[in-house]
This record gives sequence, structure tokens and C-alpha cells, in this order.
Amino acid sequence: MTTRIQRPASFVMFATLLCLNVPATSFAAEQDRHVQVGTAGELDVALKQIQHRRESGDSAAVVIRFRPGTIRLRSPLVINQSMVGEGLMFEAIEQSKTSFSGAVQLTPHRKEGRYWVYQVPETETLNQSPTVLLVNQKLRRSARHPNVGYFRIEAAHKDRRSGFRFRAGDIPTDVNPQDAPCQLVFLHDWSSSRLPVREIDHDNRQLRTVGPIGCSASHYAIDHFEKQPRYYLEGHRAFADLAGEWIYDAERRQVLVVAGSEKEAPSIELPILEQLITTAGPNASPIKNVVFRGVRFTGTSFPKTPGGLAGAQATMHEPRDGNGDRLTKNRPMLSAAIHLEQANQIHFEHCTFAGLGNTALWIGGRCNDCVVSDCQFRDIGGNGINLGENNDRRVDEDTWYRSAPQQVPTNNRIENCKIRHCGQVLSGSVAIWAALNRRLQIADNEISDCPYTGISLGWIWNPTPSPAKENVISGNRISRVMQVLSDGGGIYTLGNQPGSVLRNNVITNVPLNAGRAESNGMFLDEGTSGFEITGNTFRRIAKSPLRFHRAGQNSAHHNHWELETDRTPPVRYNNTPEKNVLLSENEVLPRQPRIFLIGNSLTWDTRPPLLDDYVDWHVDCGKNLQFIHDRPADPCVASSRHWPIALAQLQYDVLSVQPHYGTSLDEDVEAISAWMKMQPAATLVLHSGWARSETVESEYASKVSDMMTHNVAYLDALKSRLQERFPDRMIRETHCTDALHRIDQDIRSARAPLSDLEQLYRDAIHMTDGEGRFLMHNLMRKAIGQPFSEEGFDLAKRRPDLHRYLLRVIGEVGAE
Repeated sequence: MTTRIQRPASFVMFATLLCLNVPATSFAAEQDRHVQVGTAGELDVALKQIQHRRESGDSAAVVIRFRPGTIRLRSPLVINQSMVGEGLMFEAIEQSKTSFSGAVQLTPHRKEGRYWVYQVPETETLNQSPTVLLVNQKLRRSARHPNVGYFRIEAAHKDRRSGFRFRAGDIPTDVNPQDAPCQLVFLHDWSSSRLPVREIDHDNRQLRTVGPIGCSASHYAIDHFEKQPRYYLEGHRAFADLAGEWIYDAERRQVLVVAGSEKEAPSIELPILEQLITTAGPNASPIKNVVFRGVRFTGTSFPKTPGGLAGAQATMHEPRDGNGDRLTKNRPMLSAAIHLEQANQIHFEHCTFAGLGNTALWIGGRCNDCVVSDCQFRDIGGNGINLGENNDRRVDEDTWYRSAPQQVPTNNRIENCKIRHCGQVLSGSVAIWAALNRRLQIADNEISDCPYTGISLGWIWNPTPSPAKENVISGNRISRVMQVLSDGGGIYTLGNQPGSVLRNNVITNVPLNAGRAESNGMFLDEGTSGFEITGNTFRRIAKSPLRFHRAGQNSAHHNHWELETDRTPPVRYNNTPEKNVLLSENEVLPRQPRIFLIGNSLTWDTRPPLLDDYVDWHVDCGKNLQFIHDRPADPCVASSRHWPIALAQLQYDVLSVQPHYGTSLDEDVEAISAWMKMQPAATLVLHSGWARSETVESEYASKVSDMMTHNVAYLDALKSRLQERFPDRMIRETHCTDALHRIDQDIRSARAPLSDLEQLYRDAIHMTDGEGRFLMHNLMRKAIGQPFSEEGFDLAKRRPDLHRYLLRVIGEVGAE
């Protein structure tokens, strides 16, 4: 669906105005209403001059245009209506080339052993160790243990709060929180706690935290949901073992970053501000007609209190003081980089929110007719977007939505946005949190790779009437949510919202719950009433596509769902009478085959994204299977799914593995066997890869079978050993090595439309984008059992003779 964005009328006048190249910090009343700025200082001067013009009676709309660069704010930009006048636009001259940042750039001090060392300036006040940095503009938490995945406790302490006994070998013996700070990240079913570690007793395998683990409610006790819940640790020097990981030396005020193979020190930015832009406050005059276009927002910190925090749902939390005691009676939500209240007709268009330690954008209480369109959100510590407010605010001594229902946010829209990798610091975060809203539209967005729920709508846990109604969630593509926590879904709802619709959403890849409560495509939780659920598609949902819990009257019709097993109910009713949900005309979809590939750039040269059906991969450039098995944390292809997570979450039909130089036969057998055990029903494909162009024939002719070599002897030995271990498993081969040998022989005898085998190589080992990858892609398709494909290649048109020849090779190679 394409929706035309109606901008505030005040800005129509600027469509024909000429932007003059005037001095950056000066403009006169008779000049056009544009001003260009490029630094924080210039912006400050421009805003003061705008304010002066407003005070002089000039309320005409103004556009501030930003040259490419970074505006490093030293304090949040506070917008009030007296500044806005009839309208105010913040526009990047080049989209996403202007950044508003709350971080300071650190200068590399020196290289010290395996670390790059960065000195934090004395001008920056750091009361505690930072939680996040920007490493080459990407949000990174401090060094983590384990690098991927989690540990499980052995048993909670008797009080079920102060700590736990850990399993032997899980925590390195040189980890001492008295020597260097260490944070515990503890995972509850639908939330996480982040607490400083007080003590680790290695002899008795006991860990104790500063303050109790979990929120104060009884169901947050350590072992309430599970007897052995998950956790990981952060921040200690002993955990820093991967390039790009960092730790903070508080005594020397230095950031230490683990060096890799890079010749130059990485870019390091230290987030200082929690907020970049706010409105004047809840009691100020409402603001209206503000547009942000093409601006990038980055570099906010994660708010950290001395005793950490115990998290609840959707970033609600209980902050702690240095003794571990609660600092607030209520549970505030995480702060946001941009937080608006009492705002009307505020637009964010083509903006980027990236590398933010807290929540990205909060369009809060009493905000109406606001639009967020065509924006990107990624690498976010908390929620992606908040819409509305929680139930704390009181009007006339009662909860606001009861005493002043007219204040409910109305007619706001989130459209055509991409939101991924939120909740990078606080796992209980959601991509979009919408509390009580009226006529809210969340449409045509892409949401992926989030630890908890995708879209959360509603904030009352019962069917009590409220001003929430007529909300529409439609056309969204939601994938790989619920990647860490449980008891949520692609879409999660609460409360009575008459006239609301969940329509034409596609929800895929919701894994089996790691905690006690299951996760679903949609979880219609307590009080959910008044919803029409129609036209939605669900695939690869480990449990039921729909789950209702203490829900009221709703209808679900013309939905399409793939069921994980023949025993999976399409709808699960928890404490919900089945008569409350009117089901009709819903369809069960056939199961879509699933493929997972493990290898390096020679696997990437088979063009996995062009394969049919559902495909995932873990690709780490230049690495062999032993390395990938032992160090899975940082694959070079950014779209990779870490194999420890992917193979644990989903059962695949095909598992492809690619041996490479540097491993023995025994090592490859052990690594591949471990993956086969995780995927007991998958057909194994041995992707042979291929040799460097200069050694194709010498390797192929060799008889070496105990060290990885691209020859028949090694691949036959590998297949034989694996078949012995797994006699009932189907094992296939791509025969890429055989194909190159065949082509080389044909070239030598003038039977191939090539003069040299190197014509298939773009460098010493990788295939050309055209001929070479066409060959390898279709050999992979053949091994998997997929039909030959031309998609993504123009070889048939460009070189029909070579195209015909390669098709013949593909058809004949490996034939019995």
C-alpha cells in the first residue's frame, strides 16, 4: 500500500523557494526562509535567531537545511511552540548524510599489546563504565561471555533472588568483579535484568549480584519460570577475545578495543547524551508543524544507574541505587533519543535512527496526526518506536485515560519503515510499542531480528473500556522476532480495542520459546477484544500461529498458516472460551522447504539468496569449518544467521557444509557431525568448494585424504566417515571440484568455449559474477534438488555458447 504523506500546509510555500548560499549563521528578514548549517554551533546560532524573529512577531515557517556532516550535540535540542511558529523543518541536503549525534569521537591514543587504546577526555563526565560504544558507527556492548548464546544456571540461591550456583567451566577463574566491573545480564521469560556482580566464589561456583535479581513482583524470582534460566556476562577484561570487542578501564579513563587484522585503528565514539531532541515538557504549550527529513540520529547512551536495573515488559524497569535498592515506586520506561509530548503534525520522513543506546523515537502522550514514514531503525538498545504513554499520569486524581479520555493519541501513522536489531541492550524491548491509541495505523513496515515482540498494541490487562479503538495494523512483514525471550509474538495485543483490525501481515520465523511460555505469530493477551484478524500469513512459527489468553470477543478469518507439525493447533486458547473467537475460512499452507548453508566466500559464490524456498546461511570469509564451529560470533557476511542460534531454533530440510583449507579429516568430521546432530532430519550436502585457479589440477590429481584438499580422495573419505556415523542420512555433493576438473580437461582438448580456466575466476580463488557463479549456483541447486535457474544471470543472452556448454557440464558432472 502506498500512502501519500500530507505535510503541514505551512511548508507548501517552500516548494518553489530558492535556497541561497548565504553565510551559515546569518539570514536577514527579507531573505528566503531557508538557512544552511553544518555544525552544532551554527545550529545554536540559527535557532537563537529564529527565536528572536518569533519574538519580533515573524511566525512564518522556516527550513533549516543541513550540510553533510555530524552535528555533535552537547545538550538535547528542546523544541517549543514559540520556536516553531507556523512551522519548522529540519532537512538534510543529502539524505542520511547529516547526523545528529550525542556521542564524542575518541582519538586512538596508541596500540598496547592486543588493544587499541583510546583516552576519554577529562571534559567528559563518566560516573560509571559505559554500556555501549559506537565501533565503526555500529552499536556494540562491552565484551561478552559467551560470545554467542547463553549459559544456564545450575540452581538459584535459597532466597531465589541474591544469586545462583553456576555450572563448572562456565565462568573463567580469572573473573573477579573486585578487580574490574562485571555485569550480569539475566533473562526472565519476557524481560531481562542488568545488574552489577558483587561477588564470584569460584571454589563453590556461586555468583551474587548487587541487589536482587528480577523486578520486585514475586513472579520475577530467579527460578519462577524455569529452574535453570539463561544468563550471560559483560564488561570484564577476561571476556575480550574478539576483534572489535571493548572494555573500559575506569582508573585510567581508557577504552580498550581488541585489535584485529586492521592496519588503522577503528572509529570509536562514546555516547554521552541520553536524548537528542525533546519537547518543552508535559505542561508546555503543544507544538505543531515540525518536519524532520533525511536526517540521521545516532550516538545516545544507555541510561545506567549504580545498581543496574531489573527489566519488565517493553523496557519498563526498576532502576537501582548502589546498594541495589529501588529508586522509583513505579516502573519507568527506558528513555528515548527523541521524545515528543503534546505534539501535533510532526513528521519524520526518510530519516535514519541507528546506533542508539536507548529507545529511538517516542511519540508520547497527547500527540496527534504525527507520521513516521520511510525511515530506518537499526542497532537500537531499547524499543524502536514508542507511541503513546503508560498509565502512570494522573488527571483530576485519576488515571489519565479514565478522567481525560480525550487525551488519547489519535490519528498517528507509522508507514513504510524498516526496523531491525532493536533490543540490543535490553532484551525485553519491542520494535513498536503502542500503548493506548485511537485510529493508529501501523502499515507496510518491515520488522526483523528483534529479541522480543515485533508490534505491541494496548496497555490494559483486562477488557475494561478505554479510549483505545479503531487501530489498524496492516501489510507489515515481521520476521525473526522472539529471538531471545518468550511469551510474545510477531504482534502482541492487550485490552478492549473495538473496531481494530490486524490485516494482511506476513509473520515468519518465530522460534520455539526458550523460556516457559510459548511464543506465537500473534499473541492476543489479556482482555484482547474487538479485533478482526484477517488475511494474515504465518510461516515457520514453532508453536500456534494464534494464541488467545483471557481474551474477549474477536474474529479470525481468511488467514493462511503453515503449521510446524501435524499436531500443532492453528489456534491455542489459554483461559479463553473457544466461543469467544469466531473462526472462518482459514487455510493451512503446505510446508516450505528450509535450507541452511555453512561455509566461507566459496559458499557465498553459490549465490544462496537466489535459491528457492526458505534459505539461511552462516558465511565467514576465508574460514574453514573448524574455525566456524569454534568461533561463530562474527561472520563476515552481515546477513548471516549465527549457526548456534539458527540450528537450535529451526529444523532444516537441507544442511550444506563447505570444507576449506587448513583442517584435517578428523576435524571436519567432528565439526560436521556436531551440526548433523543438531539437525537430525536434514539431508547433508557436502559443498566441495574449489581450489585456487593455479592449483586446480595439482590438487585434483593428488591422493591426499587426511588433510583438506580439493580432490576426490578427500571428499570420498569425508563422505565415507560421515556415512559410517550416520548410516540413515542422505548425503549429497555439489561436485564443484569435479566440474572445474572437467572444464579444465575440455579446455585442454579444445572442447570448451574458454581459452583458460582462469576465465571463470575473478581473482585467485573466487568465481566471476557471471560465468563462474552461474556454474556454482546451479551445481548447488542440483545438489539440493532444485531445478536449474537463470534468475540473476544474463549468461544465456551474453554468451549463449558458454551457457549451453555449462548447462551440459552441470547436467553430467557427478552422474552415477
